[in-house]
Amino acid sequence: MLVFLIVVFAYALGENLPIMQRWIDRPYLFVFPAIGAVAAIVLAINILRHNDRWPFYMVALIFVSAFGTLALSFWPYMIPFIITIDEAAAPHSSLAFMFWARRCHLPLMLIYTVVSFSVFRARSEQQPGTIA
Repeated sequence: MLVFLIVVFAYALGENLPIMQRWIDRPYLFVFPAIGAVAAIVLAINILRHNDRWPFYMVALIFVSAFGTLALSFWPYMIPFIITIDEAAAPHSSLAFMFWARRCHLPLMLIYTVVSFSVFRARSEQQPGTIA
């Protein structure tokens, strides 16, 4: 998987000149690939030492750094070089409605979860084979 990520990154830089120009103009963008490379080295060391504590975290860090690299490569576009984030965003009125509706919706979800937990907890505490 790591080889695949490296090949795709190199191909994207070589094939799309606007992306390569962005990376050349801003060398600090190489932080994400560097984090992924360090995580891959730590992953390899821990696998060789049979240490089971760090591999999961390092794989997660590799994927986060790969996603960060992809996001930085196409920023500010949602669809590369066609639609920007501002063009893809919903109107302000829709975003405001979702923000305020969430405040009412979250307590209802929590109440529903507590009620359903208490109902099914009582069912699970019964002896097997009995009917309520």
